[in-house]
Amino acid sequence: MAKKSFVKGAAVLAAAGLISKFIGAMFRIPLTNLIGSAGMSSYQMAYPIYSFLLIASTAGIPTAISKMVSENLALGNYRDAHRVFLLSVRIMLVIGLSTFLVFAAGSKLIARIQGVEEAFYSILAIAPSLIFVTLISSYRGYFQGMQYMTPTALSQLIEQSGKLVLGLWFAALLLPRGPEFGAAGAVIGVTLSEGLALAFLMGMYKRRKEEIHHNIRTAPRPRYRVSNASILRRLIMIAFPITIGASIMPLIGVGDALIVVNRLKQTGLDEEYAKSLYGLLTGSANPLINFPAVLTIALAMSLVPAISESFASRDFAGIRQKTETGIRLTLLLGLPAAAGMGVLARPICALPYSRGLSEAEITTTGEILAILSIGVIFLTLIQTLTAILQGMDRMSIPVRNLAVGALFKIAATYVLVGIPEINVKGAAIGTVICYAVAAFLDLAAVIHYSRLSIKFMDYFLKPVAAVAVMALSVHYAYGKLEGLAGSNKATLLSVAAGIAVYGIVLIAIGAVRQHDFEMLPGGRKLGKVLARLKLIK
Repeated sequence: MAKKSFVKGAAVLAAAGLISKFIGAMFRIPLTNLIGSAGMSSYQMAYPIYSFLLIASTAGIPTAISKMVSENLALGNYRDAHRVFLLSVRIMLVIGLSTFLVFAAGSKLIARIQGVEEAFYSILAIAPSLIFVTLISSYRGYFQGMQYMTPTALSQLIEQSGKLVLGLWFAALLLPRGPEFGAAGAVIGVTLSEGLALAFLMGMYKRRKEEIHHNIRTAPRPRYRVSNASILRRLIMIAFPITIGASIMPLIGVGDALIVVNRLKQTGLDEEYAKSLYGLLTGSANPLINFPAVLTIALAMSLVPAISESFASRDFAGIRQKTETGIRLTLLLGLPAAAGMGVLARPICALPYSRGLSEAEITTTGEILAILSIGVIFLTLIQTLTAILQGMDRMSIPVRNLAVGALFKIAATYVLVGIPEINVKGAAIGTVICYAVAAFLDLAAVIHYSRLSIKFMDYFLKPVAAVAVMALSVHYAYGKLEGLAGSNKATLLSVAAGIAVYGIVLIAIGAVRQHDFEMLPGGRKLGKVLARLKLIK
């Protein structure tokens, strides 16, 4: 595949990811208002199970499938590419059915262990989704391996839209029987939305089935037939370290839960205030830094099959070209996101939390976000560099590097949170250190294995110059607009102004070229227009 394909695929996934994030945020607010805190307690007992399984299934298995499919397609081996998919479907069906039976049979016991016995209904309602989620991962991995990202993007939108509509509808329908039934209704909506997403993916597969079988029939048979056992072993070898890597950050969250409140109490803060600060860190500031990552997650999902294809063909020039594009695009996205969050940290926190948090709490959250914003640069780099290493069969390296970063995070958090003048901000500093250590180690590995030559001017100096101008314009715009339009409108207008200024400066200093626009959906025409106007080369 050409370099263009993975960037176009990333753009499709990024658009779907941003819309899905917005729909997901819309779901929580009316659901809380509908079923109340008692209902949300039951809902939150079941939903983390779903979230954990979603991470486990979407991190390792689809990446492994997409990598193996793209490798086979690069060699013209359509038959084995399809065998990877068929075998993964059978395996995931067995896993899904097994976990469904375990959770369905043990739902009462799980609820009792959690200490909220009425959550039994929600846990029982989430159990069937285990079948759907595991099968979805096979279909998405197969399509991504073909560098066909539209099914994944559309299925994500179906998931979130179905959860919003069906979840709220069933919650309202069952709420008269009690808040625990309202929560179960919301979970039923989640389960049904997964079923709808699976049905859509199966339909997309059926539409392309004739083309797939035609390619298999016309392609030459490989000299050696790979056994199902060999395919299974390779799937596990690829998926296992990726899944472990995806589990590190949730484990770091567990570490924060064990360290932060206890260390804050040791500095003399009372328990309630310590818990409040921890809530601002984990519930208010942390989620905000994940929004820019939606774009680079999409880029990473597209990079794995693209790099794998070049690696299987021993096209090292192609690997370097795609690696260079991936890193450069990541910095062009991550640097302005970090700067914008840093400059407008408090106003950004006021946008979603002005009704739920006090002025003092918004200020504290803004201070935490200002620190975490630095980590956005490294977090986005980690995602892209991890995808590049996975594409080059170096799955364990990013896992090891993130684990090293996690050790630095734990040590820094423990020491810094215990300093009264720093308190909870020490955990944010620890997170930045974690991401920075992992990113630099990943970058060193990518340079070593891809033989990439870093162009300092194009990679760093030009984007940083554009970001500096953007940050100043955002700061100035917010200062002028706040008194005229109010804080929230001023924030949105300042962000829009910053995006416009950033784009203009990038073009003015030659940080983007015509071929960059050609890689984006619909960008060819815009690139030609700008080139005709002699604004880009």
